[in-house]
Amino acid sequence: MTAAVRNCVGVDIGSDWIRVANLEMTRQGPRVLDLLEERIELEPDLTEDKRFIALAKQLQEMLKRAKVRTRNAIFCVPGQSVFVRRIRLPRAKPDQMNRMVRYEARQQIPFPLDKTIMEYQVFEEEGLKEVHVLLVAIKRDFINNFMKLIRRTGLKVLAISVSSIALYNFHEFNSLRHAAEAAAEAAAEGNGKAARKKGLSFGSLFKKKAAKETATAVAEPGAEEAVATEAEPEQIQAFVNLGASLMDLAISKPGSAHMIGFVRSVPLAGNEMDRAIRDKLRIEKMEQARQIKEKEVSVLSTEFEMDEDAPQVNIEASEAATSVADRIIGELRRSLDFYISQPDGVAVDSIVLSGGLVRLTHLVDYIEEKMGIPVVEAEPLHDKLRMPDAMPEHFSGFAIAIGLALQGIGAGQNRVDFLPEDIKTVRGLQERKLEVAGMIAMLIVIIMMSLNVGLSQIQQSREDEKKYAEMITKYKANADLVTQAIKRHDDVVKSVDSLKQLADVGRDYLLKFMKLLVERRPPEMLIDNIILRSDGIVVISGKARAISDINKFMDGLKDLNMIVFEPKFSNWPDQTIDPRFNSAMYSYTITLKTLPLNKGRIRFVGERPLIYKNIQPGSVGRRR
Repeated sequence: MTAAVRNCVGVDIGSDWIRVANLEMTRQGPRVLDLLEERIELEPDLTEDKRFIALAKQLQEMLKRAKVRTRNAIFCVPGQSVFVRRIRLPRAKPDQMNRMVRYEARQQIPFPLDKTIMEYQVFEEEGLKEVHVLLVAIKRDFINNFMKLIRRTGLKVLAISVSSIALYNFHEFNSLRHAAEAAAEAAAEGNGKAARKKGLSFGSLFKKKAAKETATAVAEPGAEEAVATEAEPEQIQAFVNLGASLMDLAISKPGSAHMIGFVRSVPLAGNEMDRAIRDKLRIEKMEQARQIKEKEVSVLSTEFEMDEDAPQVNIEASEAATSVADRIIGELRRSLDFYISQPDGVAVDSIVLSGGLVRLTHLVDYIEEKMGIPVVEAEPLHDKLRMPDAMPEHFSGFAIAIGLALQGIGAGQNRVDFLPEDIKTVRGLQERKLEVAGMIAMLIVIIMMSLNVGLSQIQQSREDEKKYAEMITKYKANADLVTQAIKRHDDVVKSVDSLKQLADVGRDYLLKFMKLLVERRPPEMLIDNIILRSDGIVVISGKARAISDINKFMDGLKDLNMIVFEPKFSNWPDQTIDPRFNSAMYSYTITLKTLPLNKGRIRFVGERPLIYKNIQPGSVGRRR
C-alpha cells in the first residue's frame, strides 16, 4: 500500500493532454492547490525514447511555471492495459489470504504470473462471512517500459495506479453517498475526540462537521422528514471519463464497502470523432479535424434542434461526431447490461461524465436522451474537497488526476500500486527511516557494551598474539628444513613412480629384446655390450669371425622393422686374436633405431607390442 504524504501531484498523461492536480492534506481535509493542463504537441513519427523525453520535459516545465514545489507524484496507466476482477473469498489471515488470492489469480489472469505485477485489496462488510477482493494485474514489461518515462520526469513516484480506479476514487470521495454516511457516522459517534481515539482517518473531521450540521437541521421544522429521506435506497452511479483515446467506466458496488463494482475501458473517444470528421470532410490532417470538432461541431440532440439561438455549426462534421457518440452510447449500454447481469449487479440510476470530450456541445444532453437516465457533468459537490480560487474552465477533465492525488495523500478508497518491487523495497526503507535509525542506535549501544565487557579478553588476545609470534619466529627455521625435506621426498616419490610405471608396463622387456638378438645372432658372432637409450637408439658391440656373419645378423634385425645403420669396425681391415675363439676376429659396433622407449614401442615378432611410458632420459646398459 502507498504511504500517505502531505502533498502530492496526480499526473494524468493522455494521448492529447497532460493534466496535473496538486493536492495538499490539511486539518480540514484535502485541498486542491493547482489544476494544470496542456495539450501535447509532439512531432509526428517520433521514436518512443524521444517521445518520452519530450513528454517529461513538457511536464517539468508545467510544474516549474506553476511553482509546484512537491516532488511526490502518482501516475496512472490506461485501464485498457490492466486486468481487473472483483472476487469473493472467505475471511482469513493475511498469509492465508495471499495464498488464496494467488490461486484465484492463476485461474483467471490470462498471462503468466511470473511475467505479471499483481496487486489486490481486501474490503470487508459487517455481517458477511466473506470479503470482497479487488484483484488487478498488468504485464511486467508494460510497467518497465512506462518507468522509462517516469524516471525522466525527475519526480518521486509514490505509486502507479489505473485510470479507471483513479476515476472511481475521485467520484467516491466527491459523492453524496460518502458525505451522507460521514454525517450519519459522526452523529452516532458523538464528538470528534472519541472518533480520534478509535483510530479513524481524516474522514472523522468531516463527520464531526457533518454531525454539527445534522444536529442543527434536526432542531429545525421538518428535520425528521429530512432524516427519513436519507434512509432511501442507495443511488448507484456510473462514472464515465471520455478522453482522447479511451473511455473509462467505473461503477460503485452497492453496500458499505466503498469499492469498485465494475470497470471497463474502451478505445473509443475523442480521437475516433476526429477520424470520423476527417473522413467525412475529406481533409488530410487530424489536427485540422480536431479544431473543427472543438469550434464548429455540436452533437445533434433534441436540445440542439430546439435551440433557436444555437450558433452556426458544420452540419457534416456534426453528423460524423454524432455517429461516434451513438457508438459510445452503444458501448455504455452493453457495459451497464453486463453489470446488471452479475449476481450482485443492480440498475444504474445516473451517469456522471468527465474528461476532455465532455466539452463537446450538447454531448451530455444527447447521452441522457439516448440512455433514458440522468446524465450530468462532474463538478465539485462538497466543501470537503476545497478547490483553488482560480478554477479551470472545464473542471471535469481533472477527475482522474485528482483521484490519483487523493491516493497519494491517503484519501483514496481503492489503492493500486504497480511500482516494481525493487522501488517499493527502497521506498519502504525510506518510509521506516525512524525505525531503521532506532535499530542502528540500538546496535551501536550493544557494540559499545560488548567492547567494554570484552576489554580484558582483548588484552589477553594481544598477549597471546605476541607469544605466538615468538613461537612462529623460533620454529620458522625448522619449518624451512621441513619444507626442503618434503621437496626431496616428493622428488624421490616421482622417481619411484616412474620406475614403478616402467616395471608395471613390461618388466621383462630387456630379456625379450636380448632373446630376439640372440635368436638372430649367427653362431660365429659374439655380443659383448648392448646399450638401450630412451630416445630409441640401441648400440650393440662385439666380435665376429666373418663379415658375412655381421651382415646376416643385420638382415635379421631389419625383419623386426628396425632401422639398422651401417656397422662400424674398430680394427678394419685387420683382425685381432680373441682368446675366447683362439682365432682372428673383427671388432664391430652396430647402431639400431627403434621408437623412443618413453613414447613408442619395440615390436616383437608374433607378439603384441610392449608400450613404455614416462621413462626418464638416460641409457640402460647390459654386459653379456
